[in-house]
Amino acid sequence: MSVRTSRKRLSLFVVLLVGALVVTGCAPNVLAAPAAAGDSPARSITVVGRGEVKAKPDVATVNLGVEVTAPTVGEAMTEANARMKTILASMKNLGIADKDIQTSNFSINFERQEPSAPAVSEAMPGTKTSETKTPAGFYRVNNMIQVTIRDLDKVGDVLDAAVEAGANNVWGVSFGLDSTDTLESEAREKAVADARTRAESLAELNDVTVGDVIAISEVIGGSPSPVYAEAASFRGLGGGGAPVEPGELTFSTQIQVVYGIR
Repeated sequence: MSVRTSRKRLSLFVVLLVGALVVTGCAPNVLAAPAAAGDSPARSITVVGRGEVKAKPDVATVNLGVEVTAPTVGEAMTEANARMKTILASMKNLGIADKDIQTSNFSINFERQEPSAPAVSEAMPGTKTSETKTPAGFYRVNNMIQVTIRDLDKVGDVLDAAVEAGANNVWGVSFGLDSTDTLESEAREKAVADARTRAESLAELNDVTVGDVIAISEVIGGSPSPVYAEAASFRGLGGGGAPVEPGELTFSTQIQVVYGIR
């Protein structure tokens, strides 16, 4: 085969290869499907409905106990235990069940006092010896229980009885509900109704009509707020126990609803 013939064949091969590459590069544009015509985002209104229900509490909780200090841990423990036993007995006498009494805190701490000044020498008045007294201190024992009171008429009696039995630490009196199922159901109904009202108002302002419900979700965080009462002093108040008012609880919830519009 001559050199001229070989060059002609090589040139033809290069031309065919370049043509194939050009066709391949254009293929995606030729095969791409056209965008679907007529597609549009869903038309909707999103609102958050709010529901609120008020109710009287039916349970109360209180933290009460003893705080004792003594030179030794044994003395502090003995006194604290004796006083707590008396307090527990007074709770039982008022009809408080075992399940409604729970230890909420127990602690033993040694609190060191400032060291005494160096002792003055009797042999040489006006001079100080190198000896110092051993740093003094005392032990503090704290024993607290949380009591659940299911008869609110007994709240004052429980507080008075605890103080009479030796409790010197009373705090955190609060009122709540044993079950919130009914309140939650009522609050949801009000929230859904409120959402519908809001959606219809927005639709009217924009000359559209509320359609079917597309999505519903509950906004978490609407538990009843506890009501707290002051319990600084309950001794000697008389009249059937310390005057404590349970007040009223508020339960609220929020429901997010997405409506279609026409």
